[in-house]
Amino acid sequence: MRMKHYFQASLDLEDRPCLVIGGGAEAEEKTGRLIETGARVTVVSPDATPQLRAWADAGAIVHHPRRYEPADLDGVYLAVNTVKSDAALSRQLYERCEAQRTLISAYDQPEDSNFVMVALVRCGRLRVALATGGTSPALASTLRVELERVFDDAFATFVEHLARERLRLEALMPKGPERSEVLRSLVRDLRVRAAIEYPPSYVADENQRAERAVAG
Repeated sequence: MRMKHYFQASLDLEDRPCLVIGGGAEAEEKTGRLIETGARVTVVSPDATPQLRAWADAGAIVHHPRRYEPADLDGVYLAVNTVKSDAALSRQLYERCEAQRTLISAYDQPEDSNFVMVALVRCGRLRVALATGGTSPALASTLRVELERVFDDAFATFVEHLARERLRLEALMPKGPERSEVLRSLVRDLRVRAAIEYPPSYVADENQRAERAVAG
């Protein structure tokens, strides 16, 4: 598979119709992310996790307990396919979405996607997206776990402080360079320090590569 260079963007999905195909853990995770954006989410799957059913019972999503039908894509702005076991379905969904210019992401199937959902670190209002261009989804997932230790509850409280300060300053000062400078000063002394410990197998491989280069 050819590795692609993707364009990173944050989509405004508020009140936009979105479709999730599948009802397992991956569908639950992606549905939760869509709910956070304020999207109007429909899930199509014969089965569903308890959380998906709870969201449906609460009216947060619509759940059709059946297999996908072509009409499900009518009027949809963005679709997420979490079914990996049906290659024909993935191809059908992709071709239909391409034809009607609908965004489609198929879980772990970049060849049947026109966008990919990145690993996401959540910390209060903060979102940190991690993408490897399909090179190593496992790396993106590992980095997400590591960064969640850095961006903890204390950092979420700091972000809320910044949100309050922004609202206060917007009420006191007109928009312009002076207000922008005060806002920048709130984070000017922030520092994030980290150290990377590489896997021993990688370190050994790199050492051998260096030795061969010197010998050659």
